[in-house]
Amino acid sequence: MVEFDTNAILKQRDFFPRGMVQPEGGYRFSLDSLLLACFVHPGRRHSGLDLGCGCGVVGLAMLLRRPDLKILGVESEALSVECARENSVRLHFSSMMNVTQGDVKEWRPDAVVDFVVSNPPYRKLGQGRVSQGESRQAARFEGKGDFAGFARCAALALKTRGKFTFVHLPERIPELLAVLSKNGLEPKRMRMVHGRADENATMVLIEAIKAGGGGLIVEPPLVLHQGHGKQTQLTEQVLEFCPFLRSKHEGSDEHE
Repeated sequence: MVEFDTNAILKQRDFFPRGMVQPEGGYRFSLDSLLLACFVHPGRRHSGLDLGCGCGVVGLAMLLRRPDLKILGVESEALSVECARENSVRLHFSSMMNVTQGDVKEWRPDAVVDFVVSNPPYRKLGQGRVSQGESRQAARFEGKGDFAGFARCAALALKTRGKFTFVHLPERIPELLAVLSKNGLEPKRMRMVHGRADENATMVLIEAIKAGGGGLIVEPPLVLHQGHGKQTQLTEQVLEFCPFLRSKHEGSDEHE
């Protein structure tokens, strides 16, 4: 049985995600990844996948909260795979998190898992601001893999009653729900994320269950900011929901 240094994990949690290694000139993770990691509800000692794991931020954040998990990260970009592996070593989670290079359109696991998480590309090609660099383009736009590919891979990987949890755009909810249904994934929890209380939602967090029964719970909205201009700050609500945001990771781009 693996022994954990609780004090060391708490120190890592306070500092995280500062110091994360990311591909130079490539896509930089943003707060959506941290929100996703805190929205996930895996079971005790469960094993799972992080599809399109990038530098490993979602899986590592999950392990800082629940070091009893086993996670395999799947990422198509070679540089991101290297960064994810280095980050897992730096945080002393290499025995709990492995990373492999693979494209979700073709990659399949050797065995079924309890949960799958993913922060997939949000936009269809030709929509939104053009990204500079191939890795940034792949992270933001559905060029190499669309949501249907991620959902299909998740459905094939999951045990019956296993959970698929992801973050996406509210404007695409009808399409997302249709894709989930097609792959036998029943949406069970949903939470809208708003920049401010009086603004439209900019993100949605969704948990679906393979072969789950009906009944969707829409959780209270999560509001990120209060105040304006120089007075802008994160709300206590979001800091309680995602303590990693207290670290205020620097140099990250918006994933939109």
